[in-house]
Amino acid sequence: MEIDALRRVLLDRAEATGRLPHAREILGRLVRPRLSGSTGWAETRRILCERFADLGYESHLKPFSISPSPGRFVLPAIGLALLLSSAFGRVSLEVGNRGAAVAGLVLGGLLVWMLAAGTARATDRWRIRRMDLANLWFQVPDVRPRWLLVAHFDSKSQFVPLALRAFAVASAGAGWGGLLILALLGGRVAQASMLLDVLGVIVTLAGAALLLSGAGNRSPGALDNASGVATLLGVAARERDSRDIAFLATDAEELGLAGARAIARELEPLEGVINIDGIDDAGPFHILEGFGLQRGGYSPHLAMALLLAARALGVSARRRDVPPGLLVDHMAFLRAGFPALTLMRGTLRSMTRVHRPHDDLHHLRGDGIGEAVSLVCAALHVLRTEDGRRELPA
Repeated sequence: MEIDALRRVLLDRAEATGRLPHAREILGRLVRPRLSGSTGWAETRRILCERFADLGYESHLKPFSISPSPGRFVLPAIGLALLLSSAFGRVSLEVGNRGAAVAGLVLGGLLVWMLAAGTARATDRWRIRRMDLANLWFQVPDVRPRWLLVAHFDSKSQFVPLALRAFAVASAGAGWGGLLILALLGGRVAQASMLLDVLGVIVTLAGAALLLSGAGNRSPGALDNASGVATLLGVAARERDSRDIAFLATDAEELGLAGARAIARELEPLEGVINIDGIDDAGPFHILEGFGLQRGGYSPHLAMALLLAARALGVSARRRDVPPGLLVDHMAFLRAGFPALTLMRGTLRSMTRVHRPHDDLHHLRGDGIGEAVSLVCAALHVLRTEDGRRELPA
């Protein structure tokens, strides 16, 4: 597909669909603290249903229930486990008891692994303080979608910014690992007393940061993720005559991707899922694919369509794996066997606002939302075009 031809098609489509609602006006309706189950969350859900109805879409509630406590408090629990096991291991090394140090550190590491790996199961199965929630599904009547566009509509606040929290996770793991290596190597621990002190300080600071990372309801969630929902509405306005796309506003993303995990279990086959999660005013677009041990390349047709669209629009887009410590909804769809990825826009500075009270309209104008809408619509056009498909990897 020629880039100039794609540009002409995009211009024609933009003129045919007319002027989009102003992003700032949409954000003004959505930005408020809205932790799942709160008053702001209920108001946002009502507004979304009204907005999509005005565009001619049917809305369907996809109910599910969870226990919110594991998702809200797993990071403080991990921080406490790291603090206690590392402190025990350090003291044991200082008094020369290598066996106790190794045992304490290994047990602490196993507890951290169990907390991290078991959070999703506990969220889904615990009977403690169950909460009834619902994902919001929007589509034109009597259509079986090939593509699904997703954005989560809940928000949460945390005392420690996301950028610092990701650094704390990496630092805590490095400090704990360093203490374990010292315990396994043995020798004259007195000669490593300075190293013990350094590792102890690293784990203490990192563990304290995680200990203070419980989920609250003080962030207005402008960037995370009113911007993604506004992008969803913008694409819906331009694609209202399309018969192959549906839109999903997921709930409880901030509680361990609970909504995405719930609906991924019941979806019919799809050709692709594009998740929108955080569109800042400036910076490059980021196409996030692989995560953890699952590296990128699981959704090449989606990634290449977005890259080709970005080239046609003259915007910067980068393909990469999900940064460590970050959770995004496409992970749940990818684990369920669907081609999926996440589209973001911003810089490292953007991450310092996420989950903080100043993630508000004073720090987000909404300038990037129009470009995100154009980028997604262009990528959909590429995916629908036979010539475009031949350009993409199988």
